[in-house]
Amino acid sequence: MITVQILALVIIVALIIGWHVTWLATRVDRANVRAERTWAALDAALVRRAQRALELVLMPGIDPATALLVSEAATAALEPNLSRHDRERAESDLSHVLDAVGPLLPTSYNRLESERARASICRRLHNDAVATALSLRRRYTVRILQLAGRAAEPRPFEMADGQCAHSDGWSPAVGEAGQTVIVPAAEN
Repeated sequence: MITVQILALVIIVALIIGWHVTWLATRVDRANVRAERTWAALDAALVRRAQRALELVLMPGIDPATALLVSEAATAALEPNLSRHDRERAESDLSHVLDAVGPLLPTSYNRLESERARASICRRLHNDAVATALSLRRRYTVRILQLAGRAAEPRPFEMADGQCAHSDGWSPAVGEAGQTVIVPAAEN
């Protein structure tokens, strides 16, 4: 009789361990999928933000130097073949340029601000999803049993969200014709 009880206990423990491993593998998979989906949403939001920035160039009353600066930053952010690091830098540069140009824009132009806010929210959601996936992947059980499979390890997207006080090296200045232009801070 003792043998039957020990066998039953071993089967129950094996089922519990199997259930836990299956549950953990599913959780890791869902975290990876969530990180991929949030990356897709962030990428789309960043593209929309850069496209709205390009629309600034067409606004009447924009100084040509400012228009050139914005168009160069937006075009660099829209470049399709950038590495992850270069994309982060290009998006940060665009944020800094938009911060510098912000005071020059009419108050009625809020489409860009809504796209900037959406991109900022998407970036935070993506980085949260990546942090969750990475914390699950670092668990001892997940590493030993390789429950993450061959899925690439997600990475957070680091960029300047904007609204900084011109600590980026760009600042507004008054041009020859009295118009406000954006120049590197060293030239002021």
